[in-house]
Amino acid sequence: MKQATFSQSSLEKTAILWNSKAKITLIGVFNALLCVLFFALPISEAVKQISLYALIVLGFYIIWRQKLSFKLDVVGIFLIAYAGFFALSALINAQMKYMLDPIRSVALFLVIYGLGAKNIRLNFVLYCLFGGYLIAFIMASYKVFFAGAQLFELKSIGYVNTSAIYSLFILSIFLCAFWWRLASRWLCIAAILLSFSGVVLSASRTCIYLLPLLFLLFGFFALNSSKNESKFSWEHLFIMLGVIIALALVAFLLTLLPHERIAYKISLGSGFLSTRLYIFGSAFYTWLEHPFFGIGGAEFLNVDNSIWYPNSPEPHAPHAHNTILHLLSTTGIFTALCYIIFCLFALVKFFKARKSALGLCALLILVLGNITGLVELQFHSENLLLTMFIFALACSYFKGQKA
Repeated sequence: MKQATFSQSSLEKTAILWNSKAKITLIGVFNALLCVLFFALPISEAVKQISLYALIVLGFYIIWRQKLSFKLDVVGIFLIAYAGFFALSALINAQMKYMLDPIRSVALFLVIYGLGAKNIRLNFVLYCLFGGYLIAFIMASYKVFFAGAQLFELKSIGYVNTSAIYSLFILSIFLCAFWWRLASRWLCIAAILLSFSGVVLSASRTCIYLLPLLFLLFGFFALNSSKNESKFSWEHLFIMLGVIIALALVAFLLTLLPHERIAYKISLGSGFLSTRLYIFGSAFYTWLEHPFFGIGGAEFLNVDNSIWYPNSPEPHAPHAHNTILHLLSTTGIFTALCYIIFCLFALVKFFKARKSALGLCALLILVLGNITGLVELQFHSENLLLTMFIFALACSYFKGQKA
């Protein structure tokens, strides 16, 4: 009888030990896929797709296997509703491929939120994020300065303004990583200089105009949280001041380069609104004609601005150049309302979490993203994946996992 009891106890201990090793292995594989995803995000569409879907499947399996808590608040609920109505609109308009982007991005949010920040090797992810951005930056710079390209575009990110927004988000992430020492100090400084240069080289007026606001918001919240997690020191502040001075010099040198787009676009100033207003109006009138589920993303290019504005210099545009108007015209009122409510509740939530590195980072990306969303699309594709990752980590702050 005693021998049987001993054998049973040994088996239980062996099973527990095996499960513990399996858990570590699964989390390790998950983090490896996460690193591959963010390394490939700006440089390889194929690697991004493969790693993303494998990551989502494995993440949900780990959550199910470990029976992790998965209680969502209003932010998560409206984010899921946004993806659901987006997908419904795509189905109604027979454009199923457009439903994949929000669904997979929200799935990534749910996986990261379910696992929590404690299971994410954030320092490794940051190294891979920087490595991928560095390669994409070098490739884009070579095309502009040696291959005769007119636009600074990160390879897999796409159009110049989308690349500039991605650079702005990278800048925000590494500012917070530097202040809260989430990664090597010199890695963060290099990433800050590189992403700042990317914004300036792109000559995206919206992102360039937001650079002073970014540093102002970051400085205000970082200094006000110095008594908490950041372990403020004068050395820390002096390094930040040195980085800001270096950024000013970089901006000055880059704007002197003989790049036609930089000279032309910056000279326009706020004059870009003269063409955007026609597109905004056309998107609004298109929504009035299709109020509930829109016309579908593929059809916006066929919208003729000259119907409402005969003097429009651009009768057709690939998108509405405004996130909310684009959602209204292509997916309808339900998707747009879910997005607006999600942003409002997320703003409150991240403001409360601003004394953590991830909370402040999410707050900066939310604010800057929606400002750029007034004249560009920022809530899609690679920018959306990166945004959902940061938002999910910030939401885990409220589960007692500060970072």
